[in-house]
Amino acid sequence: MSVSKSLFTNSIVYSHSRSLYNPIIQTNNISDFILINKSFINTLKTIEEFYVRNMANKKYEEIPNSYDKYVTLYFVLYKVLERTIDPNLKLLFKITQEALLGAMNSYAIYGNNLFLKLENNNLQNQINDILSNKNEKVVELANATGQLNITKSFKLASVFNNYILIYGLPQYGVGFDPVKIAFLADLLKKKGIDPYK
Repeated sequence: MSVSKSLFTNSIVYSHSRSLYNPIIQTNNISDFILINKSFINTLKTIEEFYVRNMANKKYEEIPNSYDKYVTLYFVLYKVLERTIDPNLKLLFKITQEALLGAMNSYAIYGNNLFLKLENNNLQNQINDILSNKNEKVVELANATGQLNITKSFKLASVFNNYILIYGLPQYGVGFDPVKIAFLADLLKKKGIDPYK
């Protein structure tokens, strides 16, 4: 009787058909075990740390937005899936590939949702301006006396205005979160809006 131990679950399998020196089934001289090298483990760690974990924790703006990086990771998984024989490993790798795709889709959907919220807010402000008669001016031609008030106002760049609308005003002394600013700036650029104007 031979014994083999799983790399993923630490379960022990007793068998009469597997040898002790090579418990992995081989086809075309490439075993599933050989496919799981250090480089592939690093790929899995990258996917989990930067894509899947951020998606699970709802930190969508922290998901990397480099399409080239995504395609590279997806292609590595595709090539390993193509060569994997064991159906259990194949399932794990397929789940990982679909989680990577889900993370990228979450990033896109989250960005589109935020942009729609911003557009909705702008439209609501325009409706409120119309309903409050903000654009009406009363001019009296008679002799009038009154006071003169001078106010100074300033306008923040659109990326900062949108940041405040979505995430709220940052706490005193903390400042704007650079990751969220970069995410919003990228989103606005994709929609044809200059984020710093």
